[in-house]
Amino acid sequence: MKELLINTLIIFICILFYQVFWLDRDGKETRNERLITLLAAVCVVLCMTFPLRTLSGGYIYDLRFVPTILCFLYGGYRSLIFVSLTYLVYRCYLGGAGFYPATLQYVLLIFIIVCLYFRCPNLLKKRKMMAGILLAFLASVIFVVVLTCHQIIHKHTTDASLIQFILYVIINLLTMWCSLYLIKSMLEKKELKKERNRSDKMHILSELAASVAHEIRNPLTVVHGFMQLFSEGEIEENKRKEYAKIMLTELERAQSIITDYLSFAKPEVEGREQVHVIDIIDQVANIMSPFALLSHVQISTSLTLRESTYLTANPSKVKQCLINIIKNGIESMDNGGTLHINASEENGELIIEIIDTGKGMTAEEVERIGFPFYSTKEKGTGLGTMVSYSIVKGLNGKIIVKSEKGRGTRFSIILPVSYIGRTAQR
Repeated sequence: MKELLINTLIIFICILFYQVFWLDRDGKETRNERLITLLAAVCVVLCMTFPLRTLSGGYIYDLRFVPTILCFLYGGYRSLIFVSLTYLVYRCYLGGAGFYPATLQYVLLIFIIVCLYFRCPNLLKKRKMMAGILLAFLASVIFVVVLTCHQIIHKHTTDASLIQFILYVIINLLTMWCSLYLIKSMLEKKELKKERNRSDKMHILSELAASVAHEIRNPLTVVHGFMQLFSEGEIEENKRKEYAKIMLTELERAQSIITDYLSFAKPEVEGREQVHVIDIIDQVANIMSPFALLSHVQISTSLTLRESTYLTANPSKVKQCLINIIKNGIESMDNGGTLHINASEENGELIIEIIDTGKGMTAEEVERIGFPFYSTKEKGTGLGTMVSYSIVKGLNGKIIVKSEKGRGTRFSIILPVSYIGRTAQR
């Protein structure tokens, strides 16, 4: 009976392939049906290639009906038609006296499947475990009855005992039950994964919506309060300009929050060009120098790059990414100091390091960096860092953060290099 156990192993391996190539990936339903059809056809052929040959007169028996039934239950009638044609062609190729009874067995099984399909559709759609075991049992009985009748009619002798026939039926049923159980578990796991992803997305969406509403409400509340004062006309003339300036500042803050949110929700992928890395880092350093001087911070650059190191990117987005991270570094250095910007190449990748000597972060705070509206700053929204992460991800890069409380933070931006020329150090 080891041949039947080999058949069982073949069926389980095909089910494993089904999980690897479909259940663990996202794909269209038509692709799913084609994969089921292909795997079932291969499984039928392999089962018939390694049969149990204990019957005289060229008879063989195997577990071919198990993948046939499975392909119908999960692939539909079109899969069944293709697998049936494959079965008949290959069985004809194998030949032997058992070809005609094998064909009769298959026709009877198909007839039963069609009857169940039209008379009990809910059984096949909603109760696949019961339907599969029932069909496997009927297929095994049909096989034994047809083969016995054929032997009696043609007066063939057999070297198979009743016990072997019973074992054949039992192995069929056990293989079918295990196969159905495996597939059912895999499908449930896939559905749970979908539900979890959907739940996570809804949770993030609700959290993001609540955070946006909260952050925008603050400046709007300030503006609303001053507008009430203006409408009542009880404000002194020398205070009007001061209050109007505060209102404009708060409105600009609200606009900045919305802009950052839109940049994250819909990152720009258009307008990409060859960006010279050295030039863009110099430009960002010059842009941020006045802001750094106001905070008593010096910006130091160390660029170990080739003269023609380029990125394929939107230059304004690269600048925005670097400015956001550099600004956070400067603001974290309450007592001043030096912010280092280092750039180098390694294994075809550009590594830009932005190192500050500011407050630093704990491991828990580092884990939350890049999440919406999480910031270690008192009035920060976290959207700037979130946008930077989104930009780097859009360039097929990544950001690695290392930090120690009280000793500063290192942001390492790793991006793929488009073109490398001669070496130059600065």
